[in-house]
Amino acid sequence: MLSAGGLSKTICNPWRVAMRLFPLCCALVLSGCLRAPEVVAPPPPVPADLLRPCAGWTGPMPRTEGQLSDALIAEARGRACANARLGAVRQILD
Repeated sequence: MLSAGGLSKTICNPWRVAMRLFPLCCALVLSGCLRAPEVVAPPPPVPADLLRPCAGWTGPMPRTEGQLSDALIAEARGRACANARLGAVRQILD
């Protein structure tokens, strides 16, 4: 017959198992500290006026040729403004 002390030696002691896994867990945790952290540079500041939308045609739907030509000219100016702002932002970010 086994005594109480002998029984604890034959059955797997949970603390003993935990202590066997402890060095492995410590090695895994500390391995994350060995790599140098990546340094991410913040983006350069972009002026707020370059981020505002450019105005295109804001009037009602054109019904005559004159209104249509005004709308086309306004849209062309708005697109040119937007393209110029995108070019300026690209130069800042590059």
